[in-house]
Amino acid sequence: MKTFRPFDFILFFSSLFCGVFLTVKGMNIKGDKIRVNAGGTEYEYSAASDGTYTVEGSLGKTTFEIKDKKVRIIDSPCQNKTCIKQGFHTPLVCLPNNVIITVISGHENGDFDAISE
Repeated sequence: MKTFRPFDFILFFSSLFCGVFLTVKGMNIKGDKIRVNAGGTEYEYSAASDGTYTVEGSLGKTTFEIKDKKVRIIDSPCQNKTCIKQGFHTPLVCLPNNVIITVISGHENGDFDAISE
């Protein structure tokens, strides 16, 4: 029978902490624009414009909602609907339908450098 060593516990809890931190951080990202890549075509929406939008992916139409500068997928033609279960998160990925949605802020356009961020 194998026993756990102290390093095993450290590795486990640090991995757990990183996973929780990145999940919470991804849920709280707000930005100025929503960038959608659907089936090789790129679209850009204002994050300030709350509403429901639809784009055409490889399998069909994916519908997403912008609310309070956050985005979530609310309908997709894929079978497993994992993209819908992601909720308000970024990036949102629907691999079967070839749709990727990200929230971007104004400083990603080159307004700031890495030091001023």
